Amino acid sequence: MFDYFLIGFLFLLLSRNSIFALNNIFLYSALQLIVVISAEAFMLARTGTTAGKSFLGLRVVSPSAPLDFNLAWKRTFWAYVKGLWLGIPIMMFVPAWFARQVLRDSGSTIWDQACGTHIEAEPVGRLRYILFAIVFFMLFAAIGNYEVFLQQIAQGQ
Repeated sequence: MFDYFLIGFLFLLLSRNSIFALNNIFLYSALQLIVVISAEAFMLARTGTTAGKSFLGLRVVSPSAPLDFNLAWKRTFWAYVKGLWLGIPIMMFVPAWFARQVLRDSGSTIWDQACGTHIEAEPVGRLRYILFAIVFFMLFAAIGNYEVFLQQIAQGQ
């Protein structure tokens, strides 16, 4: 979720004056989702992790094939489809809960099972979790105060 919100917010900031943002919210949302999936897949293919996963000590690996962009894109796509129902507000928490149950019961997510990938985790201390929560809260605050954020950028503060 951290990566979804972070990349989505950056997309929003960078494209706020685009023709897509001004004319068609559905087209804009679809484009944003494609950019978010592609950006996350690019990070996974290059490093095996993303900003949020790295913060929590997680890496995506593929024992059967290199984690190239195509496999990373497929995994990320299925994570957003099966795990978040493409980010539909409020509704996205339903499949996320079911995905958590599958992860708890099987040790793997349904999208990792579908793609032949898995997560490797390094030990992470409480301080890192606390810092992650603070950064996540700050990201939410920036998204929630988007208009104020834009005014601050415009004023150069």
